[in-house]
Amino acid sequence: MLVTGGLGFIGSRLCNALLDAGAHVRCVDNLSGVYADGVGPAAAPGLGSRGADVRVADVGPEHVDGMDAVIHLAGLPGVRTRRSVAELLRANVELSERLAVAAAARGARLVFVSSSSVYGNARVLPTPEHAEPAPLNPYAESKLAAEAAVLRAGGDAGIVRPFTVYGPGQRPDMAFARWIGAMGRGEPAPLHAAPGAARDFTYVDDAVAGLVAALRHGRPGRAYNISGWRSVAVRSALELLGCPELRELPASDAEATVTWGSPVRASAELGYAPRVGLDAGIARQLEVASPRRLGRRRPRAPAA
Repeated sequence: MLVTGGLGFIGSRLCNALLDAGAHVRCVDNLSGVYADGVGPAAAPGLGSRGADVRVADVGPEHVDGMDAVIHLAGLPGVRTRRSVAELLRANVELSERLAVAAAARGARLVFVSSSSVYGNARVLPTPEHAEPAPLNPYAESKLAAEAAVLRAGGDAGIVRPFTVYGPGQRPDMAFARWIGAMGRGEPAPLHAAPGAARDFTYVDDAVAGLVAALRHGRPGRAYNISGWRSVAVRSALELLGCPELRELPASDAEATVTWGSPVRASAELGYAPRVGLDAGIARQLEVASPRRLGRRRPRAPAA
């Protein structure tokens, strides 16, 4: 089993889950990202001690050799990325195509991890997988192009579209991590959200379970939403987090106002269902945040 981007936020947890299930895991990551404590370089020794084949390198088709399945997480992240279109094309589209071609040639199953951002401001909520894509930014466009490239390669390939994954180990540039960091510094939490903004938040362990379910049960050529199954106002999430003060910033038209993934296909075909609600997930992320970040602040109790 090859996991690309296997030392990152989702990837490191996925590798551990696969090892728990008795899989032989090859983890390849070039460590080019920004990582929370315990993730990235810090995750490598633990995975290696459990028997994973950990390789710090740029991912390439050669890493598919000897593997019966691939979960492809590696790529440039972020709807607010300042990366050029050319960089996104190389990292997110061309690499995915090369891996998909290699997997098809070797008869390996491939799960490509895309993004809910391909839907943009979806006309239908909750949004089914067959909804017309409407990406709002170059990152989302690159993910949609990568989906098409993966499916063109043929073979046993499928798509997973996670919705706003959070939890312990989240990248420092992601929303909850940034808000927790601001709380720890005694600063207002930066809020870029438009009025009425809401997100379908997915706890990281649920996202991992969805990827494993897609690997085991997903149908070739199909896309699957992996989400928390409900859309929550961004301001309500901040209240659960316990942010005492906000710093209002201009909203970006590169981000969807509301996201909410339809659960129907993933439930019926994968047997997927999220297990961790937002209040419990936020509590877990706060629990592992360092005292240096949280200071003496305590989160507010979740609303009834």
